[in-house]
Amino acid sequence: MVSRYKTSDAMFSSKSIHWRTPLEVYMELDKEFKFDFDPCPYKSKNRTGLLVGWGKRVYCNPPYNNIYNFIEKALIELKKQTEVVVFLLPSRTDSKWFHDLVLSKYHEIRLVRGRIKFDGKHNAPFASCIIIFKKRKK
Repeated sequence: MVSRYKTSDAMFSSKSIHWRTPLEVYMELDKEFKFDFDPCPYKSKNRTGLLVGWGKRVYCNPPYNNIYNFIEKALIELKKQTEVVVFLLPSRTDSKWFHDLVLSKYHEIRLVRGRIKFDGKHNAPFASCIIIFKKRKK
């Protein structure tokens, strides 16, 4: 069966909540943070990332319809064994998740210059940012 939607149709609409991290973006971050866990691999049918304990050094590019819950989970895990969580997110400074969870708890925010090419062909229809949370010293 052939889909009636082209890749670009999903990129410029809400048809897709999954945006695969470009390998070069992930590799650059992994070189710095040395990740050992990803709670939501691209289009995984296994949706247990919110139900299991996380690793010490976490990379997370969550489904963009569930950002709030993944940031909330990261903040819980940072009170346990997790040391750092690095999120790739749309830069939505007007959103509830940004104001409720990020502004008062982030360690660092990196704004991505230009638009990320999530599928290697088309620029994302939104700006992106890297938000880093680290375990707070007691």
